[in-house]
Amino acid sequence: MSRRDILFYAFAGLLIWLNGAVTFRLGGRVLFENGPLIVLLVALVIAVLVCLAFRLAMNWRKTEPSRAVTAAVVMALPGLFGETARQVVFRQATGLRVKDAPAFAAVIFFGNAVLLTYAVVLARREG
Repeated sequence: MSRRDILFYAFAGLLIWLNGAVTFRLGGRVLFENGPLIVLLVALVIAVLVCLAFRLAMNWRKTEPSRAVTAAVVMALPGLFGETARQVVFRQATGLRVKDAPAFAAVIFFGNAVLLTYAVVLARREG
C-alpha cells in the first residue's frame, strides 16, 4: 500500500471518528440512555455504516481486496487513539452519564471489530 493510500485511510478514519464524536455529543443521550435494545440497534447501525464507508473508500481508491486488512487497521487507528483520549474526559466529551461509559465503549469496540472482521472476509474471499 502506498504512502498516499495510508494517509487517505488514516484521514478517512479520522473524519469518520470526528463525525461520530459530534453525533454522539449531540444525540448521545437518545442513543445511549434509552435501554439496551436501542444501544444494540445503534451498535448494528454504526457497524454497517463503518463497513459501507470502508467499502466505498476501497472502491474509490481501487484498493485490492488483499490489502483490505491493512487498510482497515489504518482506518481504525485514528479513532481508537481518539477514543482513548475521549474516555479520559468521558462526561465532558460526550455529555453522557459516567454509568453509560461501558455501553458507549461496547458500541465503539463492536464497530471496530465488525470493520476488521469485514476486512478479513474481503481479503480471504479474494485470496
